[in-house]
Amino acid sequence: MTLPTTDFFEKTLRAAYEALCALPTAALHLNGIFRFQGKDLDEASTFQLDDVTLTSRQAAQLLMVFDCSRVVEQEQHNIGLDDAPPGTYFTVINREVIGEGHKNRIGIYLEEGDGTSLHFGDADQVPLGEIDPPAAQPVEGQADMARAVHVDHFFLRRQAPDYLGTVTFALCAMIAHRLGFTRISLIAGGGHGHNPEMIGYFFWPKLGFDAPLEPEETAARLEFAACISVQELLAIDRQWWYDNGTQRWMEFDLAAQSPAWTKLLDYLSEKELI
Repeated sequence: MTLPTTDFFEKTLRAAYEALCALPTAALHLNGIFRFQGKDLDEASTFQLDDVTLTSRQAAQLLMVFDCSRVVEQEQHNIGLDDAPPGTYFTVINREVIGEGHKNRIGIYLEEGDGTSLHFGDADQVPLGEIDPPAAQPVEGQADMARAVHVDHFFLRRQAPDYLGTVTFALCAMIAHRLGFTRISLIAGGGHGHNPEMIGYFFWPKLGFDAPLEPEETAARLEFAACISVQELLAIDRQWWYDNGTQRWMEFDLAAQSPAWTKLLDYLSEKELI
């Protein structure tokens, strides 16, 4: 079947999605022209995700693949570095856009109701496309399991176009939502006591990612005492988080009407990207 859709996408996200696709940034870098497992794909190609047939461009958006990239698919059976959950990972190689010495890596994984991810094995055993949006459905024969995206590594050159990362992520989230995925997870790096060149701890929350706070963070100031999440603290004092926040696992909630979508759409509007 073709890429499914949801009422939320059609009523709330469709206009933003089309505006992002029309941006010069997307038109130059996200057309679905890439080499996958040794096979060249172009705008007329399709990409099979079990029983869901994506266009090559939709696949590039979901997997955050820039034009002229080489993409390799690999299974990861154990928890990887930086807590990357077991799943199917797509390594993206592109010297023109991705930072020197880096390879971007995006995964699709299964998780149980408690958030534990599971390796989903062979495609004929766990068909990725058999979902009924907007709510992700359990995999047949495996209760309380749903699909999610994990951004294991995403690094752009300093010379990359402005907002390329933002546009790329937003398109990924919109396609993942249409597929019925539950969330997008990552380690938001940097912050106090960590690599000073990494700003993920501050950047990703701008796009709607959230995470629980640590006890020492809620105790840092009286007005933080009732805060549970990074987003709640940011609403009180963004500068404090910029100066004192630290890296951690963060998630973007792909469910319709989630606060993550409000945050993302507001940011895209503020930057005049939609």
